Amino acid sequence: MIQLNNRKRNRLIALAFVSVLLLLMYGPLAQWFISADRALYDLLAGGRPARALDNAYIVSIDPQRKSADAVLSEYGQIIESLQASGVSRIVLANPPELSATDKLPGWSALLATGAPVFVPTRHRFSEISPRTGFVRFASDGDGVLRRASLWYLNGGVMSPSLPLAIAFHESTTAAAPRLSRTDDAMYFSSYAEIPRIDANDLLQTGAGDQLDGAVVFVDADQPIVNAGAVLPSGQFVTWSEMTAALLADIENNRMIIAPTWAQAMEVILPALFAILAILFMPDRNRKEVLVLTATGVLTLLLFQALLLLGLHVRIDLGRAILMFIGAGALSAYLTTDTKKVTADAFKRGSDFLAAGRLEPAFAEFRRCHPSETVAAVMYKLSLAFEQQAKPERAEAVLEWMKRTHSSTDSSSSEAKKKTNGVPQRLGRYVIEKRIGRGAMGAVYLAKDPRINRPVALKAIPIEKEFEDEELKEARQRFYREAESAGRLTHPNIITVYDAGEDKGLAYIAMEYVPGTPLREFTDPKRLLAPKRALELAAATAEALDYAHNQGVIHRDIKPANLLYNPKEGSLKISDFGVARITDNNATKTGIVLGTPMYMSPEQLGAEKLTGLSDLFSLGVTLYELLVGEVPFRASNIAVLMTKITTEEPAQVSTRRAGIPPSVDAVLAKAMAKNPTQRFSCGAEMAIALRNCARVS
Repeated sequence: MIQLNNRKRNRLIALAFVSVLLLLMYGPLAQWFISADRALYDLLAGGRPARALDNAYIVSIDPQRKSADAVLSEYGQIIESLQASGVSRIVLANPPELSATDKLPGWSALLATGAPVFVPTRHRFSEISPRTGFVRFASDGDGVLRRASLWYLNGGVMSPSLPLAIAFHESTTAAAPRLSRTDDAMYFSSYAEIPRIDANDLLQTGAGDQLDGAVVFVDADQPIVNAGAVLPSGQFVTWSEMTAALLADIENNRMIIAPTWAQAMEVILPALFAILAILFMPDRNRKEVLVLTATGVLTLLLFQALLLLGLHVRIDLGRAILMFIGAGALSAYLTTDTKKVTADAFKRGSDFLAAGRLEPAFAEFRRCHPSETVAAVMYKLSLAFEQQAKPERAEAVLEWMKRTHSSTDSSSSEAKKKTNGVPQRLGRYVIEKRIGRGAMGAVYLAKDPRINRPVALKAIPIEKEFEDEELKEARQRFYREAESAGRLTHPNIITVYDAGEDKGLAYIAMEYVPGTPLREFTDPKRLLAPKRALELAAATAEALDYAHNQGVIHRDIKPANLLYNPKEGSLKISDFGVARITDNNATKTGIVLGTPMYMSPEQLGAEKLTGLSDLFSLGVTLYELLVGEVPFRASNIAVLMTKITTEEPAQVSTRRAGIPPSVDAVLAKAMAKNPTQRFSCGAEMAIALRNCARVS
């Protein structure tokens, strides 16, 4: 049994093991899982009821006693007879090769007139026929034919496969909406036999009305067993039968396809499930690990079956299952007895605490199973962090205790009390309670004991974010920004009183304003009246105009940074204390952050900003206040950036009653992609907003 010092090391070892598995994914170990996955597909696909191509026939030619030229000559006679019989489509899935190019002209009339004739793209017939398609069937390693290419890049042009070319010729197939030029392959489903007609019988007696409107395949393959391929259902089939089987699935909307996203998932899911296993399994005992592993495997299998049977999408999850089992097996191997781990970790943590090594002690105590004893020693650890002037680490200890312990003894109760805000000091300010937390730090309600005035204290862990020269520059920038914000005196901007440093934290003391962030009024059930929202936006624009004239850009205008007092009808902009001066090009993620969905195109592009960027963010904020939804939404930052820089949002007047069309024009101008096309300043935008409010 492996004994490891801490959980992080367990996970690092596990991830290293997973990396080795990734290197072996295409080796012999993976082949068994791939074969099992193929067998599962054969079972599921073969269980689907067979459905043949409607009104279809195969005309069979026996090529054994004839040369290729003689067979082609018979092809010509058959095509003439079929066209005279009124067939709808003629397919030459695998015709013999021409012995000479000079024979092509004689085929022009047959391929270009009468019923349309479809030929393979790589055949010489394709030189004179406009109706061609690629024939690319590929068998897997076990010799079973499961898939065919849907598209092929030919001379820079994406050409369809032969079944697609046939189906789309009359543009009647219901499968058309499901297809994309990025889809790679189509998989064979169940196979149903198609009636065969002997070529000699056709030429001697004619088809009569039997083939009127039918799709006819002309087949000169060798006997089926010798020249065909094996489908998942076990049948041996010829080229014509394979083409007909795929065409039947297309026209009956029973296609099993491999879209681009499914192929991507085949690569992503193995790594994703392995990482999830490593993140969640090491904290559990062996029984739990085995249950989670089995549950994960069954979930993958169920997901695969639902995709195949419900959406007709094929995805190979053999490697994902391998990775999940491998990660689960490693986690079970690394799992040790809980009591022994707790005892060993508690002893090491106690030794570290006695030696004053607080961080290693914290790491060891976190490995212990929660108990009253652990809670008591963790509380001592939090006090030790405070004695070393590390309040943020003390709070981290108490937060961890709050999440993992439920004891009611005195030490635990004291910890809970302290977690909720026992008075502490930053500089001369006495902290009463935490009233907010964001990406840049925490905000506390505090009191200035000199004048007994309540303040809002924003604390930023500057020493944690920077080192050496970066720390020096960050300090200079922090005080410069605080100074610039302190110059702002406006009824709609929260006033900055003071700035300083204490215990590794940089803090800004600001005016404490009771109020509710406007984000509370972006819920569709709690939207403000349009007139009220327009008036608040106008007040914000006027305040921004004032700040911009002072050389300060906010950079993060959003509903969460606008404090609204419904009783007084007042509004205050917060967080100017962390805004950068216009001509300051320094940047540090931990100090200045914007919120992507509210950012202007130039801010997303890391371009030099002006106050017009704040007006764009205000437009996004007003849009959300009016309809309860931001104008630009996406599942990831890349798509969001594309939408913000290229997409025009829907007009708010069409989404909510009572909003005049003039508001659409104001929002369109505020959120113009080009800054020069926006309002020239906040004052101009405020006038436009108040005009809209008067008519709403």
